Amino acid sequence: MTATQHTLQIFDRLVHSLPPLVPEDLRDDVLHAFEQAQDNLSLSQEELEDTMIAFAKKLWPYREAFLEFLRVTESHMGETFLMKHLDYPMKQKYKQFTKRGHTFRDFHVGKDLSFFSPEERGFLCSALTQVQDDLWKFTEQHVMGVARSSYLAHVAEFTGVMTDITQKIQMLEEMADSEQEHPELAAEIRAHARGFEHSISLLGPKLDYEEVCNASDHFEMRRETREHRKRAIPAV
Repeated sequence: MTATQHTLQIFDRLVHSLPPLVPEDLRDDVLHAFEQAQDNLSLSQEELEDTMIAFAKKLWPYREAFLEFLRVTESHMGETFLMKHLDYPMKQKYKQFTKRGHTFRDFHVGKDLSFFSPEERGFLCSALTQVQDDLWKFTEQHVMGVARSSYLAHVAEFTGVMTDITQKIQMLEEMADSEQEHPELAAEIRAHARGFEHSISLLGPKLDYEEVCNASDHFEMRRETREHRKRAIPAV
């Protein structure tokens, strides 16, 4: 699989797992962009990423707000939904698992699954897929119903966070553009900024907001250190 095909798969996941109450025009635009990307064989990897990132930034507040509610649903309802998909022997085996001090969250993230046989793990993997679908649908109904106002308030909060993140990424890009003395440092800054954009668009690990906030200070210190070393080297 090429890098572009892999990116298209992630784009597909982004487009077809949209959280509730994303504005209809945004839904239409991102779906249209994905369909065009699929059909455009001349699209470069960078151009594809740029398209994904542009839409992911708009979708990010909805995704983050929804995930907050989804995690609450998981903590309250995950085990209940799991029990629906287990037969009696597997329920007993799961109870033994919890008696070892484990929680449903431990189970969900795969902690100490060696407790189960390979066959049992295969069955549980299928059950967890169904549980995840149950949790998503339950949370979706919740935020579109009684929790609608609270959900939209969270979306508004995350929209503000994304505005701040975007500004900080832009600061890094401007810092890189102005870094004439140390081109290798400029390249590192640009790669760091791109990494943050990858995290926003599911192309990288989960975004670390604290790291974004500290990035410009980190690279400013790096630049000052290089300048200090440069001045310390005696002229030949």
